[in-house]
Amino acid sequence: MKALQTHKTRQRGGALIMVLLLAATLSFIVLGLAQRMTVSIERTSGEAARGELIWRMMSLETLARAAIREAEKQSETAGVGFTLDHPLFARAFETPMENGSGAIRFADATRCFNLNSLVRAQSAGGRLNEDAVKEFMEIGEAVGLSASEAENIAHVVADWIDTDNIQEIGGGEDGLYMALPTPFRTGSTLLASVSELRAMDGVAAELYLALKPYLCAHPTHESSRINVNMLRPQDAPLLSGLTGGALSRLEAEEVIADRPPGGWKSVEAFWALPALAKAEIEAEIQQARTAVASRFLEVRGWGSVNEIDIAVSLFFLTDTQSGEIELISREIGAAS
Repeated sequence: MKALQTHKTRQRGGALIMVLLLAATLSFIVLGLAQRMTVSIERTSGEAARGELIWRMMSLETLARAAIREAEKQSETAGVGFTLDHPLFARAFETPMENGSGAIRFADATRCFNLNSLVRAQSAGGRLNEDAVKEFMEIGEAVGLSASEAENIAHVVADWIDTDNIQEIGGGEDGLYMALPTPFRTGSTLLASVSELRAMDGVAAELYLALKPYLCAHPTHESSRINVNMLRPQDAPLLSGLTGGALSRLEAEEVIADRPPGGWKSVEAFWALPALAKAEIEAEIQQARTAVASRFLEVRGWGSVNEIDIAVSLFFLTDTQSGEIELISREIGAAS
């Protein structure tokens, strides 16, 4: 009898343990499901917030156009173009956002050497632009490159852009890149970004970093028309290159530092400086390569909603024949 009771007690104990194990297992399952649901809800909420933020950042295009148009009207009324002192470029502007924050900043995009100018337009033969190569070499030497390094990079870029398969001395066409472990072809079109340089033969990281601050990739074969009133002392290599090396980097810095309050009123006033006389730049080239207005403007914006950060970069062409402010490119990505 006693043995039977002991057996029943053991059975009840075993059943209790099974119930407890089952309850624990179900609890873990429910907890896992709850966690997955929470993650799913957070992911859905995050994607919704990200999508909403992207649309908000895209709306900055309208705000940027309006700000540029108003700034141009003010400049025309005052009889001057954009200068470094212009309020539009002085600081970043906060943009109101519900449940978040945002800002927008404007920058001149003319103080640079247009890499796409290294090749002439197809109507002109689509071949190497020797004048642009010389200018690029002067800029390269001003920032510490040797003449051969700068010349080779210029030829490499020209071969990347042109549509033929004739390799320049020191350059590189499809045959060079197709022989690499990971083969690829040249672009055979205008560069869309300066960063494309990193894919080109012989453009080491240190050379790229030295040149990058002075380069751009405008959507044209024309050389950049630099707004002289936007030049800073650190932009001196551009002026040295523009004068064919007639001005050293130090002399170019001194010219920029002597800019009068409110900037030069005209291109003629700038080139009339005694320091620039020895450059002997023809009046036609002066007008073609310099200005007191900014044809290209870059707008950078960034926003944050629910701990999600997004950045946008807008590139505008301002002096179109129609008078419209034309959007050339738009890039949206994670804020760095």
